[in-house]
Amino acid sequence: MSRRRSRHVPSGGLVSRTLSLPARLHVRWLVILLVTAAVMGAYGRVLVTADPMPPSKAPAEGTDHDTEPGPAPSATSTSGAG
Repeated sequence: MSRRRSRHVPSGGLVSRTLSLPARLHVRWLVILLVTAAVMGAYGRVLVTADPMPPSKAPAEGTDHDTEPGPAPSATSTSGAG
């Protein structure tokens, strides 16, 4: 007859045992949902309490957004000619 072993304790230190605690207690999804709700709440609070963007920093209307600011490319190119 084989004897059943007791539950295997995860090897490692305090951190790995603490991180595996929700899985061992079968509350993994509850912890995931609580952490997600806390992060979303913190982000929402930042969005609500943030100062508005000053008008001088706002993007201009009617500009071409696919071009990057900077010097315009020159009409004559010396790279690659050879």
